Amino acid sequence: MRSHTLLFSLILLFGQGLAFSWDVVLHENRRYVPVENVSKFYNLSPPAKNADGFVISSATKTIKGKNGAREVFINNVKYVLCFPIINKGGTTLISAMDVTKIIEPVMRPGLIKNADSVSTVILDAGHGGHDSGAKGNRGIEKEAALDVVLRARRLLLQKGYKVQLTRSNDTFIPLEKRPAIANRYRNAVFVSVHFNKSNTIGGTGIETFALAPRGVPSMDEENLRYNDIKLYPGHAHDPENVALATAMHSSMLRHMRLTDRGIKRARFAVIRHLNIPGVLLEGGFMDHPIDGRLIASSAYRDAFANAIVEGVTRYSNAIAGNTNYQAPSAITSAVDPTPIPNLPKSLAPYDLNRGLNEAVQRAAKQLATPSATANPPISNAN
Repeated sequence: MRSHTLLFSLILLFGQGLAFSWDVVLHENRRYVPVENVSKFYNLSPPAKNADGFVISSATKTIKGKNGAREVFINNVKYVLCFPIINKGGTTLISAMDVTKIIEPVMRPGLIKNADSVSTVILDAGHGGHDSGAKGNRGIEKEAALDVVLRARRLLLQKGYKVQLTRSNDTFIPLEKRPAIANRYRNAVFVSVHFNKSNTIGGTGIETFALAPRGVPSMDEENLRYNDIKLYPGHAHDPENVALATAMHSSMLRHMRLTDRGIKRARFAVIRHLNIPGVLLEGGFMDHPIDGRLIASSAYRDAFANAIVEGVTRYSNAIAGNTNYQAPSAITSAVDPTPIPNLPKSLAPYDLNRGLNEAVQRAAKQLATPSATANPPISNAN
């Protein structure tokens, strides 16, 4: 049934001497593990499978996926995977890279090794000066991004954080200088604020980008390029980047009434050269009739700013338990002998706030009603 199945005893239960065995399957020179392994390791239910996908869950956590898709929903939040889910010989398989680089830091952020507490937030307003960014009928990206950043700065200062801006006015800052500014600080996170423009008609929604792991294609690309196998400074913080993206994106879904486009991976210059955890946020489409109307409103910009503050705080709380952790190893070459996934079993999976999931579901239902899209909540435009 399987062309190659390698059984690795990978995880020792601390103090018990027992092992957790991952059934590693090689496919196209890449390592995969059965979804049954994932459900057992994280104490989730046995997979409930249908014709094209699966669900594994507990009272507070749910992971859903489809065969052939490059995305999963973890607690109703969309994550774009490093590699597609596959079905081989009737077994649903998830890449080991996705287990170590996405599922693990999302499920158990408190186990991330050496994750620094957050005292400083570097806010990066995208574009500026001669670079206007995306344009819509109600405004331009560089102005909307700076406005959100200034609102978030005020709120963060009120919460006791130190705040540094890459730009505080309509100035063009080269891309390579933005991470250089952020790298001056420790116990810090980097948050870059942007808005989208659709290449086709109808683009809508919010999305969050973290640095793509080494050996993983960026975004929707299928094939590896030279830059995809380079090691960048930001790769030292792969787990923190995903945990920060999770906290930010979940908070955006709570506060901002737009479609969930997912947490994605890319190699943008502003995040790949960071020495601290960082994310890039896309707060909607400037050229979409509903998105653009919301983005132009004070209420929506306040919501975006509040989402940033909540996201920073949620991330800081999530990584508070940062001891006794082995960094997960993840590779793409099947000839590399490194065992994967290499995950600790010392603590129970991290329980996310069930109220957050309920709020996200309520927001989704509201968006599905005609009244929600016909009369979005706006106040005086800035």
